[in-house]
Amino acid sequence: MASSKRKRKKKPRKASGATGSGDPRVAEGAESHLDSLFKLVFEVTETADRAMPLTPNPSDRLVRFDMEILARAINSMKSVYLLLRSGHWEHASGITRQLFELLVNMEYLGKQPSRWDATLLYCRFGLLQMALEHHRKAMYNKETGRYVDERRVAFLEKILDGSFDDFKGKPRPDGTTRWVTSWNRKNTKEMSDLSSDRMRPKQYVNLFASWSEQAHATPGSLMDNLFRDMEEDWWERAMESDTQKIVETASMALLLFLSLWRELPHAFPLPREQANAWTRRMMEIVAAPEFDALPGYRVGG
Repeated sequence: MASSKRKRKKKPRKASGATGSGDPRVAEGAESHLDSLFKLVFEVTETADRAMPLTPNPSDRLVRFDMEILARAINSMKSVYLLLRSGHWEHASGITRQLFELLVNMEYLGKQPSRWDATLLYCRFGLLQMALEHHRKAMYNKETGRYVDERRVAFLEKILDGSFDDFKGKPRPDGTTRWVTSWNRKNTKEMSDLSSDRMRPKQYVNLFASWSEQAHATPGSLMDNLFRDMEEDWWERAMESDTQKIVETASMALLLFLSLWRELPHAFPLPREQANAWTRRMMEIVAAPEFDALPGYRVGG
């Protein structure tokens, strides 16, 4: 007589994040929904990646600058895609903030009377940051007993002392140099307020206020998970919440990327019709309100 086997009741498996269609925290009904959004993000990113080698006049300095900005944005989108496919929207939010910062910087740069002069200023500030980083690394090595090339340190200090006076702010009380924090002496909020797109200030609030807890892993970022199991239907609520956050992050990253690409006149051109077609697809997937009625969702240019 065959012995009966008792079936074990399967319990939901906890996970650190949700994948598009494989993670248990993503509701089954949302899988195809997410997969369609992931496919769109991949398509846009892949299209931009393949367009890079086709950019006309890549040896031109302005062209090269725009190509490097677009390349950074493409890599950011690849990272967002991989993180969201694994359900880690909390970490993808920080990369999405980078896309926003690139965008408002390029919007501001594009409004300047001379794009060449503005680009040169932007690059000079980048050289300042590079010199400061090398100097900090040398000082760290010195303080920790590692080898330091004193001639290199002297060279860096000479450059910092006399080559970037336009980036020096009010000296500190002890007399040491205080450097400005951006190439245009404006912070991200100020640049978002100066944007011609009415959505930028709202996006800033979302990314730098609402999502700031996730980017900085503050105590508040842990509270939702800590108290999720206090209610009977916590598992279903968790799945719904995570799916919503993944959709929000992917949608925001996609919109920012398309807007940024359109702000790079010397990169491989992105036709406005194509950008808006992708945006329409995204909004259909996430069941957003009517596309034409929403300000800031059409990629101008």
